[in-house]
Amino acid sequence: MQVRPDAGCWRVVVTGSLTFLGVPRLTESLRAIPAGAAVELDLHVDFMDNAAFEALHAWRLEHERTGGTIDIDELHEWYSAAVSGTRMFPATSPFRNDRWWLPWAYRRSGAPAGDLSPDPVLPVPSAEADAVPDLLKGTREFQRRTAPLVRPLLTRLARGQAPSHLFITCADSRIVPNIITASGPGDLFTVRNIGNLVPRHRTAPHDDSVMAAIEYAVGVLEVGTITVCGHSGCGAMAALLGEVPAAPAEFEAEFPSLRGWLRHGRHTMARFAATESTDDDAGPLDRLCRVNVIQQLDNLRSHPRVDALVRLGKLELAGLYFDIGSASVHVLHRERFTPVPALCTG
Repeated sequence: MQVRPDAGCWRVVVTGSLTFLGVPRLTESLRAIPAGAAVELDLHVDFMDNAAFEALHAWRLEHERTGGTIDIDELHEWYSAAVSGTRMFPATSPFRNDRWWLPWAYRRSGAPAGDLSPDPVLPVPSAEADAVPDLLKGTREFQRRTAPLVRPLLTRLARGQAPSHLFITCADSRIVPNIITASGPGDLFTVRNIGNLVPRHRTAPHDDSVMAAIEYAVGVLEVGTITVCGHSGCGAMAALLGEVPAAPAEFEAEFPSLRGWLRHGRHTMARFAATESTDDDAGPLDRLCRVNVIQQLDNLRSHPRVDALVRLGKLELAGLYFDIGSASVHVLHRERFTPVPALCTG
């Protein structure tokens, strides 16, 4: 248990199991907080018995009576459940995962995670007014509730990394690799760029960035798999189809670097032109997005080092496609994408 002043308020962090055995220490520590103070109470407890709840709740009521404020943040909902009269057991304590993955706009609007509508009306963030405060608020939330949990893990990982995958995906802000793969720190060595493109060996225009990451991943980190992950509605693929907001001449004049980068998609376009549509085709754009994943895997094989490792069985290449609208991941098998089934929990 930690009780300390922190940035103008008092912060109380309680971890582990909170039982009657810890009540004397709890009450003694809480007495150090002056009346009327603002308090952040972080309850990272996996169990709380009735005696501990009664002691904590009595202190809270008294502190608020004297004008103090208490902001309670729970990893598990032991305290809030006890307040509402719900009986809980360690095996069924729900993990609070209702906020960390939400965009800033949702959290700013106060919309609960369980009540998300298909077409939410959210405040449009202003780059000047909201971006920096949102970022700082996000880092503060990380320091407050996530850092204490991941610190032991990251302390060990600070000695070095040993990821199993090189994960190549798009820079699109809606794609969050750690969410769609349920991975954590140290799992994925990630490369992101416009259109999840892999320039072919000795192609023009020359680009060292992607290949440098590939060389490091296979040569130093010795990853076992390289995964290329595309997604629906990719803006880079829309540009290759000519679906850009500006006229072609304006696009080339205003976005010269983007135009040059998209030249690496010409092999994708050639493959797309030679590929027949299927009955389940959602349209030319999403078909191109899928074809692009297949082409980038071929582009990887154009690099001698990658090709040699694949032939030796020391490296595997995999393709994923993420449909944003349905939040579904599809895996490539023999040039066909099939949805990844949910695990049975029964």
